[in-house]
Amino acid sequence: MRRSAGCSWREIRQEVQPRAMSRQGRCRQRLGWLKVGLLFLGVVLAAWGIYEIVYAWETDRTAVTAAVHSDPVCGLEPFVTDGVLTQQWVEGVINLPRNATLMSLDLGALRDRLLAHGQVRGVVLTRNFPDKLGVAIQERTPVARVQAADASGRPQQLLVAKDGVVYEGIHSDLPMLSTLPFLDGIKLVRAGTGFRPIEGMDIVSDLLATAQLQAPHLYRSWQVVSLARLKENGEIMVRSKEIPVVLFSRKDDFFRQLSRLDFVMDAMRRLPDPAIKTVNLTLGSQVPLTPERPPPELLQLQPTMSNQTKGKRAL
Repeated sequence: MRRSAGCSWREIRQEVQPRAMSRQGRCRQRLGWLKVGLLFLGVVLAAWGIYEIVYAWETDRTAVTAAVHSDPVCGLEPFVTDGVLTQQWVEGVINLPRNATLMSLDLGALRDRLLAHGQVRGVVLTRNFPDKLGVAIQERTPVARVQAADASGRPQQLLVAKDGVVYEGIHSDLPMLSTLPFLDGIKLVRAGTGFRPIEGMDIVSDLLATAQLQAPHLYRSWQVVSLARLKENGEIMVRSKEIPVVLFSRKDDFFRQLSRLDFVMDAMRRLPDPAIKTVNLTLGSQVPLTPERPPPELLQLQPTMSNQTKGKRAL
């Protein structure tokens, strides 16, 4: 069949009548839209639920506690400490109420009960489901002792940490405590159930730690450390078994001062009468010594010097 002249394939009509969607196709389309709608509704409900839980936790935690199932607390996990406190002591301080659940416990209040004791420096409490409370404690380490009086006026020995906190040493090792020097020249000021921290203990602790590590043979003889001259003169006074008064300066390195003291102690032991009353380490390389008794040579010179003085006055 011959095509007519001037006709092209571009002139052929391209419109095609689409096929009508079958009933199964329409059902699948409706089902897809239904799934999309249900997914959107689920996301909205989940977001609303999270918002309600957060809002209830911030405003009314009792409702959240009632909604969360938890068995009554049956005790503490074996607690962790870096000191000497016992689990029995911790259980007595916390004093968990009967039939209390983990979610009903106010961990902040329980933490404050433990921190009220100066021996406790830090506390971490954790809920270990279903029915255990975990406790981890960081304790303070004593560096000195102080003698005080309790509420009834009886003498009481307290401990002092390097940050100046004064506390009662619970379950402390008595032989270890006997090696700590006493503090003098301080004033204990009551604050609540305890005392205010002692000012200047960071400096004193530095001296004690340096002596204990670098010169333990000197540290073992120290009995009293006085802070009476620290604030005004920057001096720490130490009373030992061998020397009544040793003066340290906070302005000089404690290790160098201990080295000079060690040299003086060695020289004293070689003397026939090594009775020294005062060693002053606050003047740098010069270390003045005050003998407890004047040397015999000086005592013999005193009458002669007195006679010469009288003769000069007569002239």
